[in-house]
Amino acid sequence: MDVPTGELYLGGIIDAASHDRTGEPVLYEASSFTTHGVIVGMTGSGKTGLSMILLEEALLQGVPVLVIDPKGDMGNLALTFPDFSPGAFEEWIDPVLAEREGVTVTEKATATAAMWQKGLESWEIDTERMHRLKAAADVTVYTPGSTTGVPLNIIGSMDSPGAELDPESLQDEIDSLASSLLGLVGVDSDPMSGREHILLSNLFQHAWTAGRDLDLGGLIAQIQEPPMRKLGVIELESFFPAADRMKLALKINGLAASPSFAAWTAGPPLDIDELLYDAD
Repeated sequence: MDVPTGELYLGGIIDAASHDRTGEPVLYEASSFTTHGVIVGMTGSGKTGLSMILLEEALLQGVPVLVIDPKGDMGNLALTFPDFSPGAFEEWIDPVLAEREGVTVTEKATATAAMWQKGLESWEIDTERMHRLKAAADVTVYTPGSTTGVPLNIIGSMDSPGAELDPESLQDEIDSLASSLLGLVGVDSDPMSGREHILLSNLFQHAWTAGRDLDLGGLIAQIQEPPMRKLGVIELESFFPAADRMKLALKINGLAASPSFAAWTAGPPLDIDELLYDAD
């Protein structure tokens, strides 16, 4: 099927009376996507299937996709075999299921490949379109907190962004990082009035505006001995006494020392631009 640029091919119209396909395709303009949407339906009605189709069609139109998938269905986006080679299907065949059906894994893979090819061709989806989908995007399965897939560093880099950010964007970056760190150690601190948030924000701003990078160890040290005498117009010791700063430092140090947290700091940083776009 020749799908126009900017259109998403979602399937075809079904006759309500006969339940047969009418041959009329359902096309959706990519530009008609709203900020939010929801797919509802009873179990088995095809919510996941429609979601998968939307994502594949978006990728075909050059739209990057970031999927948050607690259920674990959407990893199937990585299983695209344009040539329908039985060998490509074979490693994904459950040997127990094949044995139950009285066939070998190779026979089951061959039958599965043929079934998928026949099914897709019945919707006028040929190998050329499958190759374009395969080439449209690299699929990466990120598994934060685990090395099963690609781990994700949820803290990210504390390196100075340098002069690449304007003052407002820099402050947004600082506020976000401070809030994230405090959230990880269970500290609820308001950006405008919470002394923990204000201290961390000032430490990041002090380092980054001077072009210096920070890491977790350096941050913990600076919490104990900040490089500034005042926060606002109030003396540091009056605003946030050393004993209380030590308690905050111990909480963040506990995070850094926890073996179970190590996997949450491995892998590429949690940077949305880097997750959505590659060097090209």
